[in-house]
Amino acid sequence: MMGGEWKFAARTAWRESRRQRSRLLLCALSIVFGVAALVAVDSFSENIEAELDQEAKTLLGADLQITSRTAFTEETEKILAAIGGDQSREIRFASMAFFPKTERSRLIQVRALGGGFPYYGEFETTPAGVTVAQSEEPIVVLDPLIMAQQGLEVGDTVRLGETEFTISAELVGVPGEAAFAGIFAPRAYIPLSQLESTGLIQVGSLAFYRVYAAGFDEDPVRIVEENQTAIDASYLRVETIEDRKEDIGSALENLNSFLGLVGFVALLLGGVGIAGAVQAYLIQKRDTVAILRCLGSSSRQAAGVFWFQIAAIALVGAVVGAGAGVLCQAALPRLLAPLLPFQLEFFVSWTSIFQGVLYGAATAFVAGLFPLLPLRKVSPLRAIRADFTANKKQKDGLTRLLGIVALFLICVLASTRTAIWWHGLIFVVGLAVALLIFWLVAALLKWVLKKVVKPRSFILRQAAANLHRPQNRTVYLTVSLGIGTFLIYTLTLIQTGLLQQTDIAEESDSPNLLLFDIQPDQFEEVESILQQNGLEFAAASPIVTMRLSSVKGISVTAIKDDPDNDIDDWILNREWRSSYRGAPGAAEVVSEGNYVSDWTGKSEPIPISLEDDMARDLSVEIGDRLTFDVQGIPIEVEISSLRTVDWTQMWPNFFATFPLGVLENAPQWWIAVTRSPDLETTAALQSEIFKGHPNVSVVDLNVVIESLQTILGRINFAVRFMGLFTMATGIIILANAVAASRHQRVAESALLRTLGAVGKQIRTVLALEYALLGLVAGIVGVALALVASSALGIWVFQVDFNLPWLQVAGAILSVVLLSTATGLLCSRGVSTAPPLKVLRGN
Repeated sequence: MMGGEWKFAARTAWRESRRQRSRLLLCALSIVFGVAALVAVDSFSENIEAELDQEAKTLLGADLQITSRTAFTEETEKILAAIGGDQSREIRFASMAFFPKTERSRLIQVRALGGGFPYYGEFETTPAGVTVAQSEEPIVVLDPLIMAQQGLEVGDTVRLGETEFTISAELVGVPGEAAFAGIFAPRAYIPLSQLESTGLIQVGSLAFYRVYAAGFDEDPVRIVEENQTAIDASYLRVETIEDRKEDIGSALENLNSFLGLVGFVALLLGGVGIAGAVQAYLIQKRDTVAILRCLGSSSRQAAGVFWFQIAAIALVGAVVGAGAGVLCQAALPRLLAPLLPFQLEFFVSWTSIFQGVLYGAATAFVAGLFPLLPLRKVSPLRAIRADFTANKKQKDGLTRLLGIVALFLICVLASTRTAIWWHGLIFVVGLAVALLIFWLVAALLKWVLKKVVKPRSFILRQAAANLHRPQNRTVYLTVSLGIGTFLIYTLTLIQTGLLQQTDIAEESDSPNLLLFDIQPDQFEEVESILQQNGLEFAAASPIVTMRLSSVKGISVTAIKDDPDNDIDDWILNREWRSSYRGAPGAAEVVSEGNYVSDWTGKSEPIPISLEDDMARDLSVEIGDRLTFDVQGIPIEVEISSLRTVDWTQMWPNFFATFPLGVLENAPQWWIAVTRSPDLETTAALQSEIFKGHPNVSVVDLNVVIESLQTILGRINFAVRFMGLFTMATGIIILANAVAASRHQRVAESALLRTLGAVGKQIRTVLALEYALLGLVAGIVGVALALVASSALGIWVFQVDFNLPWLQVAGAILSVVLLSTATGLLCSRGVSTAPPLKVLRGN
């Protein structure tokens, strides 16, 4: 169009919209929630990235963090000396603490710290300024969680092992740790100089030995690279500031990607909603286009009038959505703040806002063009002959081209929402399959209601007929409501499944107490204490530490140097904690080979049983040989059997188990499980064992489970919060559809009233129609959610869960009620339309 034609189209569009602005704004709402979700997630991600860059050094508290799972040897000390810099030492382990004030015990994380750590950031306490690293006195800084639980105050005492410590402060924050860091086991910082006096570190104790280093004259990364061979040989793990940033960023990136995909779905549904709403709106404007054609306007000029209106809808919806997204962005840090290892500062991300507006406006505009293109085919004869209709639909190449462009944009947008681009394409394919299923179900519903179902009741017959009448929007309403139900309920089921795996409180025969670090000479005494409290070991297993030396005759060093190696470093570097026993454990099943109970031979190889997933990771099978370094003694073993282990069961489980007659004389300690009937028995047992054997830890698994549920609840709430945007979009689409067909429904209502129907009957017909629509969308959405959550449970989370039938029924009922309430709310006044309207032709 020329400049004058554009001006005419713009002016006409403005005048034409005067009586339709409320309806056009309702159309714009379809895109608001999708844009809001994208802006909120992208802005949140940008806030995190900026904070990671700004607080980079405080994420570690030093330039390097060097960790070992065994005490530092002479060789290790030489490596640490070669690395240089200012160094601080820390030994951290789990242990029981006894609180004289309450006469109770609790598992805590003991962190014995010495030196100048932290080198960056602050060790924050209340009162401020308390440090334990340089202290020569038995003081402790406790996590606020345990302070609150035990009713402790500064000045009270805590007994750790054989030493009594005075609480000097309450812990506020440590560089690089989130607020939830102490939720499983509260933290307790003590001076490293006081650790030996506690007597808590025994042979085989589970402890991490850590060195923090800073103040280098050259790049610390280069120093690490120069000593990498020696570091690997000593099984040390070195973490730099960039490593910590990457670890935190990748963990949050997965959550952000998922939330972003949820927003992406809401955006696509918004596009579907705009296409449907614009189509219903433009159907009533065909006469206007025909009149413009009669007055001399070209088809492009006449269609251009509504092109401006669609562009305005897209822009307004995108801008309003961006504003809503900024408000949601402010809420997300509050939901996830306890999971973040730093204080997240809120700021407005203009880049995210611009991208959100661009994505939203483009989606809305392209979606709106689909119903606009047919207006080019409207003939001027329609204004002269009211009954004029085209004989047949003509193929439109421009519509096909627009479809290709739309598909391309969807794929590009999805690819930008995931860390790996092709993951986004897979998501699009999966979404397309879900949409196809919903479309087929809706089409089948219309066919069944039209051809098969013939209710005798007038009200039921009328409600069923409404779902297959022309311009009824049954298909895309089912799709929009169903997709929202599908996404939200999938998240709900995944959370339910994960929590079911950790919910051991209701299982009468499942252990709920874990005892570890039991030394061999303490085993009988600990067992006697249990018996005095009416308990017994449900299972007990010795643990011998070892490391893997070779796989199928190839040394671990050679495997790590092989560029084609596909074995994870954590397997090659880890310290294996293996056991010996004469039969598989309670949570184990032999999946292949023969389990050897005892070994009386005097020559190697020794037959062992290996967990089947570990066998796959090592690329070994029955008959292959491994070599283990058992505390300085090499032992060659042969895989005689593979076991499937249910790691969700609270029993002693191991990757490798040896037969009896091999490891009995090796340095070892014991782990055991039992079941306590109540909290009082648990508390009494913990206190009694602590007083006699302070190195033995008694872990109440129910406390751990409650902590896990708290964390999962935070994450799940954030995900569901974003998922509600999808459901809200579906509700807006439903409201748009009802508003678009209001004129037709008023006419139908007036006709029914002319035939004798009363307002109550008409409202019942409408309620049944929307209820049936919600029922179909709910059933299909929940069914797909069950399939998706089961697939994710099996292949991603590796959990099995029971179907929550009450939850399923509640989800379907919620969708039915939501659909019915929305439909009736948007249909107010329809049932009271006067019958004279039909007679007057209005």
